[in-house]
Amino acid sequence: QDGSVNTSSRGGFALVGKAASVTVIMGMCMAIFPLSPVVFTPFLALPTAHVVARRGIRTGGLVAIIVGVLVYGGAGLGVGALVFLLVLGLGGALGVAVRNGWGFAKSLASTAGAAFVALMLWGATLWLGLGLDLTWFRTSAYESIEETAGLYTGLGAGAATTDAVSAQLRNLVDVIPYLTPGLLAMGVILLASSSLGLAHVIFPRVREKVPVGLSLSGFRMHWAAAYASIAGLAMLLFARGDGEWHTVVLYVGINVLLVSQTLFFVQGLAVARWFAVTRRLQPGSRTALYAAAVLAQLVLQLTGLVGLFDTWVNYRKRFALKNPGTGPVR
Repeated sequence: QDGSVNTSSRGGFALVGKAASVTVIMGMCMAIFPLSPVVFTPFLALPTAHVVARRGIRTGGLVAIIVGVLVYGGAGLGVGALVFLLVLGLGGALGVAVRNGWGFAKSLASTAGAAFVALMLWGATLWLGLGLDLTWFRTSAYESIEETAGLYTGLGAGAATTDAVSAQLRNLVDVIPYLTPGLLAMGVILLASSSLGLAHVIFPRVREKVPVGLSLSGFRMHWAAAYASIAGLAMLLFARGDGEWHTVVLYVGINVLLVSQTLFFVQGLAVARWFAVTRRLQPGSRTALYAAAVLAQLVLQLTGLVGLFDTWVNYRKRFALKNPGTGPVR
């Protein structure tokens, strides 16, 4: 019995060490390379989530503390706090969801909520710890715009063109604070969805396998969510004209649409996943289908509209095969 306890302890320490090492490397890459956060952030919480799924939330919390201290020592408070909070919040929520066998909808809600809280706490840390408020971000953005405009002017771009583009970018910077709730919610939904998808693919294939019972194919929003998008569109229509209340209604409508259409984009991906599984598409065809769904959303918002109309049409019921193949739809 003592031997089995010692073996379990050694296995736990090894698991913690591996998870902490991988996460620290990703955290330092996020601090060093400019575009790396876009790549590494969805992966950042996975090692800790794997530890939580196998060993529990306390062991996962130990990983988060080790990672936070090491990244803080190497990259400073800003990156250290971001990595620690995302690893603890998103990683812990994802690990608990996998450990308890929650479905996709409940897992998405819990992980997105944890990521939202983590990013809010990170913003408070930047403000209180480093004095970085909205004024600082606006000033820094203006300076970056001017530097970029000067660079393009030096390369031969016309002054009128660079001035016009700079003015448009400054106007965008002025508007972003009013869209922060919607942009933040959109970001955490996409982050949580990406992390859930990666866990579904990676966890059952690592050496210390963890079964993941997430079924994106069955994800479907409640019918009432469709009317949030309709309300957002109505606000945009009623916001035409001058006056403060028109501006308030406009920004509220945009924020509502950002959140609702992001959720319906995920539902549209669920429809695409269902189609790929039920029609037994080959891996190459599945990849092409998912890429087309993402591009259609970026260019035409088409995948989000598919998810929206699925609320009423219910494609997966209407176009289900009469003799579906055996096995669960995942």
